[in-house]
Amino acid sequence: MRSTHRTKPGAETGPGRDAPKKPDDYTFSRREFLFGTGASVVLLLAGISPAAGEKGRPVQVGFILPEQGPAARDCASLLAGFDAYLRENAGASVEVIRKDSGPADEKTLEALADLLMKKQVQFLICPPTLEGTEKVLGAWADSKAVAFVTHPSVRLVAGELCLPSSFRVRPNTYQAAYPLGSWAVRNIGGKVFISGDDDAQGNEEADFFAHAFERAGGSFGDRVMVPVKSGEIKAVVETLKKTAPNLIFASFRDKAAEDFLKTLRQGSGGISVPVLGPESLTAFPTTLTGLGKASAGVKTLTTLRDPHEFEALVKKHTGKQVHDAARAAEGYDIAQIIVRASKDVLREKSDFQTLLKYIEEMEIEGPRGKIRFDKNHEPILEFMVQEWEQADRSFKRKVVAELGPRPSLDFGCGRVGFPKKPEGESKGEEESGWLDHEE
Repeated sequence: MRSTHRTKPGAETGPGRDAPKKPDDYTFSRREFLFGTGASVVLLLAGISPAAGEKGRPVQVGFILPEQGPAARDCASLLAGFDAYLRENAGASVEVIRKDSGPADEKTLEALADLLMKKQVQFLICPPTLEGTEKVLGAWADSKAVAFVTHPSVRLVAGELCLPSSFRVRPNTYQAAYPLGSWAVRNIGGKVFISGDDDAQGNEEADFFAHAFERAGGSFGDRVMVPVKSGEIKAVVETLKKTAPNLIFASFRDKAAEDFLKTLRQGSGGISVPVLGPESLTAFPTTLTGLGKASAGVKTLTTLRDPHEFEALVKKHTGKQVHDAARAAEGYDIAQIIVRASKDVLREKSDFQTLLKYIEEMEIEGPRGKIRFDKNHEPILEFMVQEWEQADRSFKRKVVAELGPRPSLDFGCGRVGFPKKPEGESKGEEESGWLDHEE
């Protein structure tokens, strides 16, 4: 357990790493997800054959995702969303080439080399971990293929690890937490206790919330970050009780989110202080179901328009129950971009720069509403504050506030027009439109 009082973003996020993965943490069924037994697996989603494309060959999309480990079920959700879009749009001609990155990213470079050297994919979906994505982008610079980043760290896409050919459709860690800072001061209170996963994602989200909270006039009781699987949640809650905050910001996800909120609310001595966090804190449906009544009163930031409706859509088209609807929506949106770009650009044998320009300028409509890209290839999405209410075994969502479109900042790439500023300067935030929403 680590106690910190950082209020400026980026103080310890740097080249952080996600916690090491263990092969026995999670294994998804190869049969369920149509994977074969070889190291290299080719599957055609939605019953699409190679002859379906106009030129007699489908567009090839490479997925480098772990088959085992804690990130595996997130990847299963992403694949299910991707599959759902293709099945919903059966005329698309897409061949998916699935490569295992290994539970600790140990196979990532081997998988990448095989995809680029032998398969000649036009699109690549990066691993869900920071370390795996760094490995891919480090070897990707000269590739004539489009990469979709699925980890939210600001080091990627808009940060120092940006590439002209990389895009992201999910909110980055800045977008996932920053809007809650000023909203919390105005609507809940001015003193916060901050906790979360002590890894790159958890710390970045905590940093950006703290930065916005402080800018809005808030103060801090304490900040205690928890190493993944450390079992130190109870000690955090005891520390929290001593600070008497008006609210809690928690950047936990998966099992840690369940442990934290259940420990916080349990028994007659449970703490009823309002809790805020990124969408992962009450991720629908698995984390939310595990939380049960402990999810009451927890407000999180989301872009998903109707989680229940989208979950039903994925199940209708694929027969699969998703673990994380937001991850499935990410896969769905990536598939839509690839299908539209393939139809409008690749069939015309246009050059790579034309393909990039097409994606940069496109706007899609999906389960998260309208999405377009800024000049750094980060998504511009519309955000909401949500709260879940349990009724028997089901959950009903209430939208507490509509926050509107939330762009990102430039974290070192420089394509937006305002490169990274020295600490204390806020010109980038003003130019990006963030402050327009905070008044």
